[in-house]
Amino acid sequence: MNINKLLPLILLTGAFILSACSASQQEEKELQKIPVKKIKQKVNEISRTIETLEANGTISFDSPEMSSSGSIEIKIKKPDTVYVKIEGPFGIDIAIALISRNEFTYYNVQENKVITGPSSDINIGAILKIKVSFDELLNSFSGSFHFDDELTDSTEAASENNSYVLLVNKTFAKQKYYVEPNNYFINRYSLLDAANKPLLDVNYTNFNKETVEGMSINFPNSITINRPENKQTVWLDYDSKEINKKNLTFKLKVPKSAKIVRWN
Repeated sequence: MNINKLLPLILLTGAFILSACSASQQEEKELQKIPVKKIKQKVNEISRTIETLEANGTISFDSPEMSSSGSIEIKIKKPDTVYVKIEGPFGIDIAIALISRNEFTYYNVQENKVITGPSSDINIGAILKIKVSFDELLNSFSGSFHFDDELTDSTEAASENNSYVLLVNKTFAKQKYYVEPNNYFINRYSLLDAANKPLLDVNYTNFNKETVEGMSINFPNSITINRPENKQTVWLDYDSKEINKKNLTFKLKVPKSAKIVRWN
């Protein structure tokens, strides 16, 4: 069993965090017409309140090949640092990743192997098994998405499953965001290929109201990550979290015996 496979699957959500509750069990209702630009402004306003995040919880993984579980620690410092540590049974370190805006270090504890290199889309994509930028990764973990302005933002947003829908076209895929219509947090994220085939589906549930910088926001405690083509599912549940903790530190200790590989 290679529990170290958990880390790439969890980091997928750089495409991957996070803020909303599912409306799938509610009856479909007509939403107020609203420009895409206004929705993006509301989501960005929430994003700006979150500067750091420290969270601990449990992670479970299921696929046709294996099932396993462990503990996970996540640390975020916007705008430039993401840290993830996964431990298996009996507190054994399994994998650690420290990714900054310019450089990343990935330590496979079981293989005693370190990979380092610049945090380009290509390198991050190779580690995470899907091409994402550093900003997409940072946003997904911090639960705070940021949208850039586009020429089409003056159009009215579509609606689906009692949520507003925002589509972002990338060269490698389409990103689909479901935004809760009352508090403007994201309750679902999907990644689709050019033929609209789902590559990744992420759902956020079990939200708590958090007061951050004087603003009330919704932050998810449970994340379900599904890769349909591979029949792989990851469940992430936060047991504790602290938003905007001061003096957040990041430590990644690598033994001298570790094999070091450098990517360009």
